[in-house]
Amino acid sequence: MIRKTIAMSVITALIFSMTASAFTFPEPDWGALYKEKEKMVSETDFELYTEAAADTAVYYGARLEPQSGVYLGTVPENSPSLLPVSSYLTNIDSMNQDDLYYPANVMISDDNVISMIGWTIRDMHTIDYNQVRTVLDNLSKYNKPMIIRFANEMNCSSLGDDPDLYIQSFRTVADMVHQYPNFAVVWSPNDIGALDRPFDYYYPGDEYVDWVGVSCYMVRYFQGNPDTAYKDTVYFMTGDYAWATNKIKPIMDFMSKNNINKPVMLSECGVATNNIYGDSYDAWNAPRMRNLLWNLVMKYPQIKMINYFNVLRNEEKERFNISAYPYAVNIFNEAKNSGAFITEYRKAPEFTYKSASENPLLTAKDGVIRLHTLAYLPNTPTLSVNYTLDGSWYHSSDTAPYTCNLDVSALADGVHTIAISAPDNYKEYTFVKRGSNINFGETAYDAPSVPAPQEIKVIINGELLTCDQPPVMLNDRILVPLRAIFEKLGAQVIWNESSQSVNATKSETSVSLAIGGTVMYVNNSEKMLDVPAQLINGRTLVPVRAVSEAFGCNVSWNETDSTVSVSY
Repeated sequence: MIRKTIAMSVITALIFSMTASAFTFPEPDWGALYKEKEKMVSETDFELYTEAAADTAVYYGARLEPQSGVYLGTVPENSPSLLPVSSYLTNIDSMNQDDLYYPANVMISDDNVISMIGWTIRDMHTIDYNQVRTVLDNLSKYNKPMIIRFANEMNCSSLGDDPDLYIQSFRTVADMVHQYPNFAVVWSPNDIGALDRPFDYYYPGDEYVDWVGVSCYMVRYFQGNPDTAYKDTVYFMTGDYAWATNKIKPIMDFMSKNNINKPVMLSECGVATNNIYGDSYDAWNAPRMRNLLWNLVMKYPQIKMINYFNVLRNEEKERFNISAYPYAVNIFNEAKNSGAFITEYRKAPEFTYKSASENPLLTAKDGVIRLHTLAYLPNTPTLSVNYTLDGSWYHSSDTAPYTCNLDVSALADGVHTIAISAPDNYKEYTFVKRGSNINFGETAYDAPSVPAPQEIKVIINGELLTCDQPPVMLNDRILVPLRAIFEKLGAQVIWNESSQSVNATKSETSVSLAIGGTVMYVNNSEKMLDVPAQLINGRTLVPVRAVSEAFGCNVSWNETDSTVSVSY
């Protein structure tokens, strides 16, 4: 849990590497290195992100890796305003400590968290492996998941003077750690380090590493110097270029080039809040806090843990504690409760971020789907993102992650286009909406074909009933023109215009009913109708079953060919 401010410029880094040990590091191509870093800090990020199902998250199957979500943690004893969190950051000092100190030991024992144990090593030549065993045995008694960070930040300290010794020692300790089922190993360099000590010199190999971590601090002034040379702000990504999505790029590039597929953590991190001279960085800090806690995990789904180093160290020129800054505490807690982070050990998150370009299938919650934009425009710390839907303005946001609540319930099924825009940047995405789902990437929509209703036929004693108004179905009842059905049944029909009623007689049976009425009279006895007689296209229609049965007929319905059969 040691924070080492990078206190070496390009020249001092080179001198240090050439004099610190017998091993001689090759001199970098400084021009090529500068161009590489300049390209990294100058790249624009502008992409639409969605909240996809948690079980679609990236997963490598490493020890103690969550299947979805990101652990968010801090130094527990220093951070009551940030608790509860899902991970704790604490320390073991190899020189004088063989167990956790109070109160971290009690909090780790009592709370449902995973812990990242920073194991401070001062000299790779004097490691006492008996003490290593003692410490591991003591830690195992907590019966809690722990990720062991051994000999971290070797690429900017004397721990990395002899790369072969470093790798040999790391492998020995990793083999010991792997004997404990609740433990995992994280290899954790500094995100930038000394420029002539690339990661390649120190990687122990996949079988010895469960997680890859970095110490990642967003520093406003390189070495605390407001007059830092521009070149150094680029080399070490400080000042205007101090964004987490920038500083993580070197380790991500290293992993990609070497095909290292491991979960990644920010073993310890922070965004400067003020400095030793009393300057407050509120306006500088806030967007970078949001970049760290939202944009980083959007862009890099392999990041599975972020530990914020909320500690005030008076000797450091820039400070990273946020407890004294309510706005920063609010940003931290807002991110923690956003749904993307794991709120306690083994508790699944609500969702995982997916780029809209990955064509996720999304389901609305309460009729709404939340969209976000990852927007990093070099040298533009504050900006607004505009959303347009089907060519019309829809929403604007000036705070990362630039969230837009898309009201899916108000959209018709079919193809839609949503676009995001910011200064000199514009992207649009197509999606298809079906019910409460939207599917990005689809560009065509075939409306579900509705089969034409089958013609309803009425057969009376084997003969088809024909009339100028076809039978219709209402509320699962078949209605036919009254005169046609009554006369086909052999009844005499009298229509009363003033009362809008009909009377039909056959032999000794008399049937009468009125348009809109729910009662039919059969020889003056009431019979309730499920569907009343009614006017349709200028014709009076009556329920065929009710009137037919009133005259003693047998009635049957064949759904397959939509046929009513009446016999008498």
